[in-house]
Amino acid sequence: MKANKLILLIISAVFFTSCEDELKLDPTQREDTSITLSTEAGVTNVLVGTYALTAYGNAYGGRILLYADLLGVSGSLSTTDFRWRGTFGELRQMYLKQMLADNVIIEGTYARCYEIINAANTVIDNIDKVKDPDRKAVMIGEANFLRSLAYFDLVRFFAKPYVSGQVNNQLGVVIRPNAIYNFNTDLSKERSSVEEVYKVIVDGLNLAYTNLPEENSFYADKYAAQALLARVYLQQGNYAGARDAANDVIENSGHKLSTTYAAAFNHDTDQAEDVFSIQITKQTGINDANTFYESEDNGGRGGDFSIRDAYLEKFSDPDDRANFNYENEANGRILTSKYTDQFANVGLIRLAEMYLIRAESNLRSGTVIGNTPLDDINIIRERANADDLSAVTIDDILLERELELGMEGFLIHDIRRTHRSIDISTDGDGSDILLYDSDKLVFPIPLKETDANKKITQNPGYGS
Repeated sequence: MKANKLILLIISAVFFTSCEDELKLDPTQREDTSITLSTEAGVTNVLVGTYALTAYGNAYGGRILLYADLLGVSGSLSTTDFRWRGTFGELRQMYLKQMLADNVIIEGTYARCYEIINAANTVIDNIDKVKDPDRKAVMIGEANFLRSLAYFDLVRFFAKPYVSGQVNNQLGVVIRPNAIYNFNTDLSKERSSVEEVYKVIVDGLNLAYTNLPEENSFYADKYAAQALLARVYLQQGNYAGARDAANDVIENSGHKLSTTYAAAFNHDTDQAEDVFSIQITKQTGINDANTFYESEDNGGRGGDFSIRDAYLEKFSDPDDRANFNYENEANGRILTSKYTDQFANVGLIRLAEMYLIRAESNLRSGTVIGNTPLDDINIIRERANADDLSAVTIDDILLERELELGMEGFLIHDIRRTHRSIDISTDGDGSDILLYDSDKLVFPIPLKETDANKKITQNPGYGS
């Protein structure tokens, strides 16, 4: 989705799902919404604009990755893997697990995700304008993929975690099944359950997998949908589903691991390992992974999020991943080398993750679909020039996820799905432990949403 290949149609959607502004589909000529949506070209432009919405910094341009790390790190400087030293107070709230309902950064991400959902719904609601049945099917698939992606991160950040083996009736997020064009009427609505939101996500991704082609340029294809489905199933503890989806991507997508670990990062053209990436250019989008993880010389803010010794000590010797970092000469902070190009794509799904999902799911299920868990883990380790393991446990696989996928947006989600805890005591003595389902690890429903939506329930700990 390179900007110079796009019609730069940005959906000027509502700032929140229940505010009272009108939705403006606002192309260059500012034509009326009814005119824009009356033609196939107009509906196609809306779909292109939906991809463009994902590239913003407060969504999939990098910041959603950062949130997962900020929520997942411990509070002890002696034991934490990573440290936040930035000056953004709203992000520090996440790091300290002291978030407020008027946090404007959280508000912005909540709004952006619903803008993506509303734009995707707009495409689906007006798909009858597309006459070619094959093209229509692909567009429906892409819209469902993007909508599922947004719902997945909304429900992971703004709701209590999905717990396998039970009916997940805990409050999720508001489901908007159709596009909203006018907000003069009361759009107040209660949040659906976590179970209901996950059903929307899974159904959307299955439809996307069915409709999408095997190759679709830099847009979502069927294996992007299958890979995201593998991630969703893993979060649910549906290990058979996660295993089979990941195996399908590994065996049939044509994606390959990059020849070296370093080659998997810092490129502005999708590489063989990239299953789905957000395209960033100088014209559109902001690579906020670069902004917050990198030095000034590499386009960042100096390394607001830095690596501590505790993380580096988790690697064996040799391991290329242990050295995939550098010291910022300006302040001495150790920073990751994953985001040193400020105009590089933001990778959301790499093939390496599929190997890790297949390994964990096979081991937990007692199966050997596609490969043994040990062989899958050693494939990942061999690429990094790390020694092979002779046996593998669940703890080994979870550690391998930390080593391979560190600072890529997985930390809090892995902690929550595996029911681990976070020590936020400053001296690491265990005096202040947050369990995986703690109220403090859930984002507040933004104040502007609760002010406008009279039926919505706020998360515990954030007032009425």
